[in-house]
Amino acid sequence: MPDDTPTADGPTAAESTASEPTDDWPPEPGSHPLADALGDHVVPLDTTDPSADRADLAPVVDRLRDVRIVGLGEATHGTREFFQVKHRLLRYLVERLDYRIFALEANFAETLAIDEYVVHGRGDPKDALDGIYFWTWDTEEVLAMIEWLRAFNEGRPLDDRVRFYGVDAQFTAGPAAALTDFFTERDAAVLDGHRRTMAVLSDERLHSDDADDDAVTSRLADAAALIDDLDGWFDAKRGAAGADSDDSVALHRRHLRTLKQAVDVARADHEERTQARARRRDRAMAENLAWILDHEPHDEVAVWAHDAHIQRDGREEHWGTGTPMGARLADRYGDDYYALGFDFAGGGFQAIAETNDGYELRVCSLGPPPESAATRLFAAVDDPPWVLDFDDVTAEGTLADYFAVERPVRSVGAIYDPDDEHDRLHDEFRLPLAFDGLAFVAETTRARPIERADD
Repeated sequence: MPDDTPTADGPTAAESTASEPTDDWPPEPGSHPLADALGDHVVPLDTTDPSADRADLAPVVDRLRDVRIVGLGEATHGTREFFQVKHRLLRYLVERLDYRIFALEANFAETLAIDEYVVHGRGDPKDALDGIYFWTWDTEEVLAMIEWLRAFNEGRPLDDRVRFYGVDAQFTAGPAAALTDFFTERDAAVLDGHRRTMAVLSDERLHSDDADDDAVTSRLADAAALIDDLDGWFDAKRGAAGADSDDSVALHRRHLRTLKQAVDVARADHEERTQARARRRDRAMAENLAWILDHEPHDEVAVWAHDAHIQRDGREEHWGTGTPMGARLADRYGDDYYALGFDFAGGGFQAIAETNDGYELRVCSLGPPPESAATRLFAAVDDPPWVLDFDDVTAEGTLADYFAVERPVRSVGAIYDPDDEHDRLHDEFRLPLAFDGLAFVAETTRARPIERADD
């Protein structure tokens, strides 16, 4: 993907989808009646630069000393400054609070190549990022974070190195390939009768262009039969001499579990059940994160995902009632989970948007938020970027009243529709219930895609 990020702090005029500024947007500092009161509680950040001194983060990290899981959100999947702030926070968590697990909203099997690089220095990090299929993370900012993790790990004892995991389950290719290799070595006969199905899964062909509804239904049934047979093999090994302590068996049982999760997501897609698909993804992410915590000797993890996934309050979405990963983590771990959401006033970000040539990855931006949006208050608070802990405002009179009702904030996923700005491009939250804290950036720029020789 070419890097067409402009040198200015926003998209080029030809690419921008933003509305023109209005008389009241962006607001002047202090113009909102609650801006000064809220400003008394925010922690200003000196910079978003991950390599800069991190002393300004000390008050933020003090709030995280007694938690085990920090959810690092983002209001878009393509904002450079969000990624940089999260990188800064991760450095502090690793260096000062001894966090040794990082988890990403990406497929479990495919991210193990990144872990191999981060922990052992083997492989090419650009290739590993390309191998997880997501343009969202195939950026200079994420690559810089991975390179820092590798530098931190270099020369440290193995049990004191940061591990890198994915927790999502949207693709079948990675776990299917890993299981094929495992059973070819351990017990090839188990795959007899399933090799065609395993090839379909390894090639990501559950939904291929030549598959009609009946063909997809048949492939899903074949995948379920395969998973049942492999599950039976692992069940038979449970309790056998040495099996319980065999790390390879434990890892490939997890590969099988994530394969089942991905097949379940594909089944929901096939049946056009958006609500079921979203629920299954979030349930899978929470389950996989719990497995990582149980599997690894370390107790703390930073998990990077969209605000919609890390928020801790079950709520109504445009497609129905949802229980996000963060709500499942909060239910399981209670106050050991801390969710940090993000918002922004304006500027650029990258997303898939419609062009004259179809849908493409491009620079996008948003116009003014709804009148009731908390974004309007945040944008009127001086000294951005800053971080707010909601415990500081929920007991204070007018601020408590303001945040006691649902209010919109920016929320863009992978797809941008300029005609839908006040619906699916903003989400309404009772913010202190959905997030423990919030980071705010005034002006954003596009995350920068990694340049490759063949682009």
